Amino acid sequence: MEHKTEKLGEIPFEINRKELYIYAGYDAKTTPSDEVLALIDECIAEVKAVAQLRAILKWCPITHEKDEAGEGLLGEFSIGDFAIKSEALGKNLSGCKDAILVGATLSPSVDLLLHRYAKLQVAKSLLMQATAAAYIEAYLDEIQRVIKKRIEPEGLTLRPRFSPGFADFGTECQPAFLRAINAEKQLGITLAKDSNMMVPSKSVTAVMGICKL
Repeated sequence: MEHKTEKLGEIPFEINRKELYIYAGYDAKTTPSDEVLALIDECIAEVKAVAQLRAILKWCPITHEKDEAGEGLLGEFSIGDFAIKSEALGKNLSGCKDAILVGATLSPSVDLLLHRYAKLQVAKSLLMQATAAAYIEAYLDEIQRVIKKRIEPEGLTLRPRFSPGFADFGTECQPAFLRAINAEKQLGITLAKDSNMMVPSKSVTAVMGICKL
């Protein structure tokens, strides 16, 4: 497999409204009122109008750390030059020889929109936050579908994406993750001072393992 870095911009996709409702605090069986649905439509239109979607995909080999006896160390491995300690991610990548390091962002313009509503309309602000979260996830879902379709002729597929902050794959790895994909230069993603929160806030990093069908 070719190990490379590629950049993606806008691609057609549909936002997952059920996921948006869950982000907004509704349970999976509840549909918001007509009034709230109208506000959500407004939020989707406003986010779509200002978002500048960008993503970076770095295709890398996976190498496992070994002890003195040459045995693989559980949950200690590297994806490219990104060293990781995570049993949960290790299990997710079991059987994978390669993986993709992914970074994606909606751009600072969406953060400005969120900040404006946080000051002016608190109720709508909550829906706007949910919309932006669902929007970046829908973008990543579509990227995953595009990559799966591309590699299926080679007898390959993707594992579910796995982001820092899930299980024992802690957010303390974010600085190294962002360096590995050159996120500041390629996407304008940095970390907030004294924290591992990404700026712009509606940005995501994730690992997608590549395995045989």
